[in-house]
Formats: sequence, C-alpha cells, structure tokens
Amino acid sequence: MSKDNNVQQEQNQNIQETAEFQNQAMRDFVEEKAGDNRSRGPVDDSTSRLSDDQNRLISQHNLRK
Repeated sequence: MSKDNNVQQEQNQNIQETAEFQNQAMRDFVEEKAGDNRSRGPVDDSTSRLSDDQNRLISQHNLRK
C-alpha cells in the first residue's frame, strides 16, 4: 500500500508542477503579447473626433429611432 501511496503522491506532484509551469508560461505569453496597458494607444481623448459624451448622445438618439 505504501508503494502505491508513494506513486500516487509522485504523480500528484508531477501534475502540480506541470500545471504551475503551464500557468507561468501562459502568464509570460499574455504579458508579452498584451503589452503595457498604461501606454497610450493610437486613439485617446486628444485624438478622437468625438468626445465620449457626444458618442453616447448619438448612440441614445439612434436607439430611439
């Protein structure tokens, strides 16, 4: 029985290590591809043609039609 327990514990440890490795690899990939969310993108309040308030008013008007 103890041999079976040791094998089971080793399998559980291997599964846990594999899951941790996959999680870290996924985090690294997402961080690399997502970039810095604090950097300004190509469109922001200073470069947009309409303000957010104006866009909201237009959307509400179009929904009423």
